[in-house]
Amino acid sequence: MPQPVSPERLAQAAFWYYVQDLGQAEVARRLNTSRSNVSRLLRSAREKGIIRFEIVHPIQRDLLLEERLRARFGQDGVDEFIVAATSGEYFDAPSQETGMLAVARSAADWLGSKLLDGQTLGLFWGSTVRTVVDVARFEHRIDTHVVQLGGEWSDEPNRSGHNLVRDLAMKLGGRYTYFNAPAFAATAADAEALLSEPQVARSLDAARSADVCLVGVGAFPEGTTALFIERAHATTAEIEEAERANVVGQLAGRFFDAEGRQADIGLHRRLISLDLTEVRGVTTVAVAASGIGKAKAVRSAMRGKMVDVLICDQALATALLEVGDGAPT
Repeated sequence: MPQPVSPERLAQAAFWYYVQDLGQAEVARRLNTSRSNVSRLLRSAREKGIIRFEIVHPIQRDLLLEERLRARFGQDGVDEFIVAATSGEYFDAPSQETGMLAVARSAADWLGSKLLDGQTLGLFWGSTVRTVVDVARFEHRIDTHVVQLGGEWSDEPNRSGHNLVRDLAMKLGGRYTYFNAPAFAATAADAEALLSEPQVARSLDAARSADVCLVGVGAFPEGTTALFIERAHATTAEIEEAERANVVGQLAGRFFDAEGRQADIGLHRRLISLDLTEVRGVTTVAVAASGIGKAKAVRSAMRGKMVDVLICDQALATALLEVGDGAPT
């Protein structure tokens, strides 16, 4: 049976290794023991509370929730989970607004760390993506081409896809291309006519060329999704058709069911945007979302392999874990 080690000996090993920055070989020499035993001494010092580690800089991410999401949903093809903290020195108390703001800051930081010169970034307007653009600050120029994933669906400045790509490109120091077509046409025939125009075809090709896209997810039929339906002048029949198709959410203007499959509905035949198969073809799809109300839609998007990076707040992360892997309803 190994002899117990005195706290003094554990403290000596920890002091020399962590404070004086000596290597394990030198610590072993001073203690007249082996390097493998030094490793055991350091582990024991941590376990007994003889040494403690403190991270002084506030971490604006919930790393434990990220690990839980990775363990639960990693099989759905999500490469990275980022859970933005909504408590701490930057926030008074969690709320819907602080959740979106925290997610927007984390998404902006993610863009700054991941985007490379020469890449194309695709955006689709949503309240969260608009907030990302508003809060984004970049430490250096990133020569990125910013494009729209679909046509323009509002002439209001704060809801304009044109303004969205222009504003972010200017902050990045890159360039941008407008999608000069409406997001939806009055009829399916009108949409087909628009899609045959060279300018619209070029805009769709630019969207398909995206290396990265940043989008939100909307719950059906609430929030931004409800606004999108209103701006599309969706008829009662079209909305009822979406309900019969068991639509649960919307991503980049396209509606999907609980399995993450794009719904076969008439409203889609009036839209001018990438479909979900084409969105999945983008190398990295980052989804930014907040709030417990989006849990079912986000879970379904993950189930449909539409999410490579999930950036969410603590409330949504917790709700996703509660939704879990149960059969979709």
